[in-house]
Amino acid sequence: MNHFKNNTLNANKDKGFTLVELMITLAVAAILMSLAVPNFSTMIKNNRLTTQANELISSLNYARSEAIRRGASVSVTSASVNWHTGWTIADNGGTAIRNHAAFDGTSSLVGSAAAVTYLSTGFLSGTAITYTLCDDRTAETGRTISVSLTGRPSVTKTPCI
Repeated sequence: MNHFKNNTLNANKDKGFTLVELMITLAVAAILMSLAVPNFSTMIKNNRLTTQANELISSLNYARSEAIRRGASVSVTSASVNWHTGWTIADNGGTAIRNHAAFDGTSSLVGSAAAVTYLSTGFLSGTAITYTLCDDRTAETGRTISVSLTGRPSVTKTPCI
């Protein structure tokens, strides 16, 4: 009977972690987190730039398709060449079709013109337009959105200063 009692006591004694084991686990976790957080921040900023470029391209494509559908000019305008403050898609009478709010974060979107006008053929009225999208980083993190005379936008990576 005494032998059975000693096994029960030993079974309860082996449960749990020691303080040293817990401290080592926390140290390893802290090292792994310090490596992961900067990469995660970079990934978030890259995804934000991609999303913002896609929002502009989506608006341009929408304006182009509306111009073709309506058989009349449709414009995408901003208050200035600083498009990150938002833009409006309007028909040829100036009636707003859709508005886009300002960008979140530290991104800047600068265009070569304050307005893009699509003709009823889907082509641009005037010259080709170029936008530069950058955030608070430098090097190969920016995007250049170019709209050709045919009205089709394209995106390339570009260094930001």
